[in-house]
Amino acid sequence: MNFKNIYKTALGLCLAAGMLLSFQSCNDDDVDGAPAITNVRLLDPTKADSSLNAAEPGSLIVIQGQNLGSVMKVYFNDFEATFNAALGSNSNLVVTIPANAPTKAVDANVSNKIKVQTRGGEATYDFVLSAPTPVLTGLYSEFVKPGGTLVINGDYFYNIKSVKVGATNLQILSTTVKQITAKMPATAVSDIVTVEGEFGSVKTAFKVNGMEGHMVNFDVPATTWGAEVCWGGAPIVPATDANAISGKYSRIKQTKLPATGYADAWVFSTCSFDFKLAAGPAAERQFKFEHNIAEPWKAGKYEITITAGGTEFVYAFQPWNSTEFTATGYQTNGWRTAVIELSEFKSASGGTIADASKVSDLKVSFGSADVAIASFNGSVDNFRIVKK
Repeated sequence: MNFKNIYKTALGLCLAAGMLLSFQSCNDDDVDGAPAITNVRLLDPTKADSSLNAAEPGSLIVIQGQNLGSVMKVYFNDFEATFNAALGSNSNLVVTIPANAPTKAVDANVSNKIKVQTRGGEATYDFVLSAPTPVLTGLYSEFVKPGGTLVINGDYFYNIKSVKVGATNLQILSTTVKQITAKMPATAVSDIVTVEGEFGSVKTAFKVNGMEGHMVNFDVPATTWGAEVCWGGAPIVPATDANAISGKYSRIKQTKLPATGYADAWVFSTCSFDFKLAAGPAAERQFKFEHNIAEPWKAGKYEITITAGGTEFVYAFQPWNSTEFTATGYQTNGWRTAVIELSEFKSASGGTIADASKVSDLKVSFGSADVAIASFNGSVDNFRIVKK
């Protein structure tokens, strides 16, 4: 190799080294600086100017700051969130708070911080994941005897402080996120149920042991001559019976029930009686009653007929007829409240009740036209139509 070639080779190596150093220097300049979080807001553009220091899991938020463009990980209370980096920029990061990120409600030692990791480092921001306010979906039974157990169903029952009926504090027996049990006072009480937790309170829209909208309860006459019902031979059990929930009730307790759609011993009915129900369309009302199914129920139905404005509206109550109870049959844990949308009662033409105040008759008939029933033990009470 002559000197000229050696010179060219050396020059090429120097140029390559220079280019490499120059490229490396440019890359160093492109690395993000240390990230910083200066603000958190909702993604909703109508609320873009608002700043947040707390939000519920599941909320869609924007993390604002500097040097966020190379974000690699985002944490809420040390729980990692997934995100789409393409939706962000150097100053904004769009992220949904994970629905199952821990809150103080489930872990008192949570960090209450957002943490962002980028290629340039790590930034934290004080931020509280607040638990949702309690949600009350209903009572297992809206009628509970003095000293009995009130079962409250719902969600977000975190750190429950009190359960009250009216102003009366109840003894809390147990709590889970979705259910509370409490002991009713020794004396009879009827009022709104209120649940108070660390993150808010909620109350029923009705009174436990309430009398609103009652049609038949076997205690207050539903005829003009003072009888509990107008006709039908279904047995009425005295209020002194150990299984009574709120006075007298009707029970069918029988074996070898024949396959028939009608039997007088399984029916009770009123006759053109003014129940003094509040006016309003079916869409604004619910039909409720308590039932106690003491053994697995797998066939038959309670056919409930309401007459309003001279037209009959019918609903078949057969809760066993679902995949949930195919194998085991339907059975309650003592008395349970059935809640049926009044709009589910249909006329022969498919119509619904136009005005609840026009309701003038109630007939309840048990039967099984398709198959004989080996054994049935079912009780019912407190038929009523109430506002939602």
